[in-house]
Amino acid sequence: MSATFEPTLIIVGLILCLFGWTLYWAGVRLLGAVCGAVAATALAVIVILFAGASDHWLWIGCAIAAAIGAVVGIFLITRAHYILFFITGALVGLASAWMLEAAKFEWVESLISKSLGRVLYYILCTLAGGLLVLLAHRLIVIILTSFLGTGLFALGMPPRYAVWLFLPVFLVSLLVQTGILKALGKTVPPAPAKPAGPP
Repeated sequence: MSATFEPTLIIVGLILCLFGWTLYWAGVRLLGAVCGAVAATALAVIVILFAGASDHWLWIGCAIAAAIGAVVGIFLITRAHYILFFITGALVGLASAWMLEAAKFEWVESLISKSLGRVLYYILCTLAGGLLVLLAHRLIVIILTSFLGTGLFALGMPPRYAVWLFLPVFLVSLLVQTGILKALGKTVPPAPAKPAGPP
């Protein structure tokens, strides 16, 4: 922590606290678009130069390839994003199943007493872990970005302020990013309906 205020750390931390999920998702798509565009453009250059086309067609082909590559890159990286979260959750589920078995809980031992039951136990725990993390991936990213942003914010504050502000800033960041504050702002009771007039 800094003995004085560090505006850069404070601003970056607050941006992460408020827009962590948005920046993460935009960053993922931007990375996919750039990688896809670069790969497609490189491939187009190789094909066009090999075909002996003019520079005019080279520029047109590169532009078309970059556009298509960007779209394909976004599609692929978003699918890879979901797959990565599922695999991470599956590994957590598998590790949890192993730890529960090692703890020798009675209900676990009754499930895995037979070989088929043991296989099904590990398969179900692995799938459950993957699906739970996949369904909660947005919440996981929000928690991580909120924690990171709050940490940067605290590092930019003098210790006497950072100690007291860390938890409130973290909680507010979670509320803002999950949309709870926005939802609370919209819960205004509707105006009473006017009685129908005479026909």
